Amino acid sequence: MQPPSFDARQVVGMVRKDDFAHTSDIREAFARHVSSRQLPPESSPLQLTVDTQPLGTGIRLTLTSAVGKLTGPATVTHKFFFVDRDECRIYHRTLTPEEPAATSEVLVLFEDGRDRDYCHASVHDGENRLLAVQAVVFDRAGRHVPYPFTSQYVCPLALDAADLRFTRDAQGRRVARFSLSLTGLTGPEHIAVAWEAVGVIHRTELVCTPEQPAVTHDMVLDDNPHLAPGDWVVIAVDDKDRLLAQTLVTLVPATGRPCRP
Repeated sequence: MQPPSFDARQVVGMVRKDDFAHTSDIREAFARHVSSRQLPPESSPLQLTVDTQPLGTGIRLTLTSAVGKLTGPATVTHKFFFVDRDECRIYHRTLTPEEPAATSEVLVLFEDGRDRDYCHASVHDGENRLLAVQAVVFDRAGRHVPYPFTSQYVCPLALDAADLRFTRDAQGRRVARFSLSLTGLTGPEHIAVAWEAVGVIHRTELVCTPEQPAVTHDMVLDDNPHLAPGDWVVIAVDDKDRLLAQTLVTLVPATGRPCRP
């Protein structure tokens, strides 16, 4: 059996721990790193709104996206990622200058004894590049608030550099190489780099030291049976799972073309 190979695209810039230095708003932090070529934020600003309403034994969760200054048709994708449920719901919507807004709704049911949940609601362009994301906490009563990404979730270590690039390793295999370096170290620090998709996590433990403060991790894209097409969060955390840096990668079956950044 031939293992699958993949082409990869980074669909949002590298979000660093420093992006949360003055905010706990996930939407604000990620907005600094939007890289869409179809709907660039400077010329096609996007507004994302999330709402909740009680409905029977659950709630109706609504995502609305509206693009300003739209000059032609565009297709966007709405995604609801329920972290604790290992579930993602996806909807495609076509926008026009006459109708530049679109709405998607999902029904969320609660298990007995559970009164609250949360999800990441996001909007992507036609190349699956991230346009906006909001993490929302909601309850049975239909109340909701943005998920506060406070300092307890952010690593206190000083981050020097963090980067993802597509290259080849010493064996000539195509890889996605995550590089990270820390500064101001006084001793060894254990970190982890993880590739996370719905239902699958690949995690590698690494160590930064004052003598070698930089580490790299290669995810092999050729002949890798541990990967699958779709969205993958690539994230680096410390030994208490606090954020250092993260980005988002889309994998598709390889077509023989080089990986695209």
